[in-house]
Amino acid sequence: QVLAFTCEHILVPISQSLDAIPSSDSDFAESVIRALLSAKGESALPLIINLWDDLGAYGCMTAERVEIVRNFGQLRGTLRQLSLKETDEDMVLTAYCQEFERRVGQKRKGRAGRGVESVTAVILDHFGFGKVSEKPEHFTTGLEIDRWVRGKDGWYIGISCKRTLRERWKQAYTTDLNLLNRHKIRELWHVLTYDRDLSDDKLTEMGSYRARLYLADDSPRYLSASQHTGMSDYVRPMSQFVSDLRAHTG
Repeated sequence: QVLAFTCEHILVPISQSLDAIPSSDSDFAESVIRALLSAKGESALPLIINLWDDLGAYGCMTAERVEIVRNFGQLRGTLRQLSLKETDEDMVLTAYCQEFERRVGQKRKGRAGRGVESVTAVILDHFGFGKVSEKPEHFTTGLEIDRWVRGKDGWYIGISCKRTLRERWKQAYTTDLNLLNRHKIRELWHVLTYDRDLSDDKLTEMGSYRARLYLADDSPRYLSASQHTGMSDYVRPMSQFVSDLRAHTG
């Protein structure tokens, strides 16, 4: 009876819980991101870029907690129907927790090192650019591009989707433009959700180094730049990012 109870109420539920817990951080993150993209399309870009850094390991640990709380409650209810002594009930419940942690710990080790991939890759793949995009080689320490997309003319667009620019943006954009030409990179496109640190001088300087910035459509920085004769060429609304990329790739 003890063996049967252990199999039915402890081992089997733990095995089922392990199947429900993501095997990698990227699996969990991508499942959430793709669901949002499917539901909201391009309008979800600001939300998923902000969410990306908060998902991954945190999401997997949350999934573990949901499973152990659910199974713990069910097991406690079953034990109370047996009218056991309180100490015996505590022994079974703590044994369940130990076994759950032992087995989920093994899965957690396998998850380590398989970090979350770039949100840029997920966005490009969702909108059909997976076949024409690839992860670039690190041709310079200054320019860190998540993906580059090959256009119909054979030249590339370097793409990065992030909350904000790195602090070393000026170092990156004072790189010799011949470097971009050598790697056939026409422009560098950045989809940014935090733009309050983008002054007119910074936008103008980045534009001079063949950068294009996509900001939220209702962002005061975008609305201001869109009225400027020069900056409107390289400061674009985020809602146009996918259509602009389609125009480049054909």
